[in-house]
Amino acid sequence: MKRIHTIFFSLSAMVALHSCGKPDYENKEFYKQEAYIISAESTSATEREISDFPAHTFVDTIKYLNAQYDSDTIIDTKTFVAQVKFKIGIGGSLPAAQDLRIVVGFDEESLEDYNILKNTTKKIPDPSAYTPSIPYNEKEKGFVVEIKKGASSASLIFDVPIERAKMSDYEDYAFSLKILRADNVPLSRQYTQFLIAGLLVTKDRTVNWSGFPIPKIPAGKYYSVQLAGNAGENSPDGRTRKYKYITPMSMTDDPLLNNKYIIWGTSAWSFEVFGFHSAGWMYNVLSLIDKDFGTYRVEPVLAGNTNFPAPTFAYSTVQQSSDNNFYDPRLKTLTVHYKNVIGQDYTDVLTFVSSDFTLDVVRSGWPAPQSWAEARSKGFNYWLPL
Repeated sequence: MKRIHTIFFSLSAMVALHSCGKPDYENKEFYKQEAYIISAESTSATEREISDFPAHTFVDTIKYLNAQYDSDTIIDTKTFVAQVKFKIGIGGSLPAAQDLRIVVGFDEESLEDYNILKNTTKKIPDPSAYTPSIPYNEKEKGFVVEIKKGASSASLIFDVPIERAKMSDYEDYAFSLKILRADNVPLSRQYTQFLIAGLLVTKDRTVNWSGFPIPKIPAGKYYSVQLAGNAGENSPDGRTRKYKYITPMSMTDDPLLNNKYIIWGTSAWSFEVFGFHSAGWMYNVLSLIDKDFGTYRVEPVLAGNTNFPAPTFAYSTVQQSSDNNFYDPRLKTLTVHYKNVIGQDYTDVLTFVSSDFTLDVVRSGWPAPQSWAEARSKGFNYWLPL
């Protein structure tokens, strides 16, 4: 009888639990709310500073006028506005139950520590150099950020006008912020300050041919700034390989392959040293994409591309295409931007040296090609200097 009663009460408890439906997890606080600050450009919550923040690039235009490559240079002097963005939030598992005021101020102490550690002279810019999205409150000695009821965060944005005449000034700008106090919510124990130091302003150039036929890129050997600067990896036998090679994908008038090239050697690695590395090749495709501006696309050969016998080397297959590459016929230089190669961007400048394609090969235990004939034997039936 006792066993029957036990079963009955157990079943009754199960029915009671079942009749309640699924547990109500809504409107429950599982994580404590704490006020925090982070940069919109940061990659993780634990990151507390960003150095050398890319702010703007001025792009000058070289306009070629005739077959002698006489040109005009159009200087980019437009004023640009860079935005330095911060996010102020309350964390937790629930939004704000009421309007919250969080006061954010400049953090001179953290900036001083940064300058000592980095041996720099960054400074918080004068208020005339920026416009905040929230006005500075003299009484509070900071920016009063309001997080509205039902929200979890709000933004504090500094608009910085970027002028070409002041390019060097922006490197010393620093926006070092900390939460001074908050109403009705405790401060985070770890994430109450953030520093953005150094706004990078750079110059670049593009070409506008205005209908004048752009020159063919000469096939041959090119001196590579990146290869020369990566001697540690490109000198397995004591001789630094400093050259990349460029070949047209067609030696005849082929509408599908005209203005398409192969760059042998990629990013900071030499074709002569690592040619067949990791079941991939040290090469990229270079294709003209804009005849008026003479810009070329650089892209890796990915696995599965049936137009090529092998992909670009394995570690580089996360590489993305770039479209702002150009050839200067007066200097015979090709500027190449490699994007996201093993998580890093590279800019290489290739200078034409000669039409000599002789390889300086590595012959002992290295994945390097011994000749162009060997490369061709692996599946290349055209666009090789043979």
